[in-house]
Amino acid sequence: MKICLSSLFASLIFLSSTCSAQAEIEIPLWQNGAPGLQHEHAETAEDRHETGRLDRYISYVSKPTLTIYPAPADKATGTAVLVVPGGGFRYVCIDKEGIEAAHWLNTQGITAAVLKYRTLAPDGDRNWKSIQPLTADTSRAMRVLRQHASEWKIDSKKIGLLGFSAGGVMALQLLMDQNDGDSSATDTVEQISNRADFIALVYTGLPGNKMPKMSKNTPPVFIVHASDDPKAVPVVAAKIYQQLLEAGAPAELHAFRRGDHGFGMTPASGSVRNWTSLYADWMRDLKLLDK
Repeated sequence: MKICLSSLFASLIFLSSTCSAQAEIEIPLWQNGAPGLQHEHAETAEDRHETGRLDRYISYVSKPTLTIYPAPADKATGTAVLVVPGGGFRYVCIDKEGIEAAHWLNTQGITAAVLKYRTLAPDGDRNWKSIQPLTADTSRAMRVLRQHASEWKIDSKKIGLLGFSAGGVMALQLLMDQNDGDSSATDTVEQISNRADFIALVYTGLPGNKMPKMSKNTPPVFIVHASDDPKAVPVVAAKIYQQLLEAGAPAELHAFRRGDHGFGMTPASGSVRNWTSLYADWMRDLKLLDK
């Protein structure tokens, strides 16, 4: 029997970090059901095994959830990150771009919250008009994190977002939709700010092919992309970076020669394997990893 030592080692790291952290908590994102899109088809999880590890693509999501992975008490920094996986809006790549990211964030002393958002049908029409309602789940998740900040030992001014592919698109949409909450809303969650204090975009696209307006008040943004990405045009990452610089917003861009699309937290080969170290350094510079 052949054993992939690198995959085994990565799995042991994730397992170790999970064991040292508190138990995860999964909660419904909308207490009275999500508004809008609902599927008659039951939610489905397909393990595509693309990483050599558990690699589920979840489809027909009608009931979005937020799963909290608390940072280990001896490492906790008070920082939290909302993890938004990719999947082309038809799937949620819950393992390689969700749970694995949460486990890695825990090793940095960060509480992670993995969003399983609503999806379009796998064979359904995919245009921005049909996609845009899904972005409400990201906004809602940021508000829920702030609502429970004290309970989950989170600093409400240190809540960021890590978005992969479609999740990056949702992060950019959040930049356009950010607000301090609606004080007149009957739903108390909607009274809370949905602002992300820092954002990481991993092989992202653009919401509706439109560049969000940036300003000097835009939160710090970290961008990572592969130059040979066949699905998310690499020049988009450069344009986002340029827009941020021109607006006077803090930004950092890392464009790797090779990496393809969907390399997740543990790329198999190439210099792109170092991206998580660069991400940690960036957060360290922002004082997000200080206890």
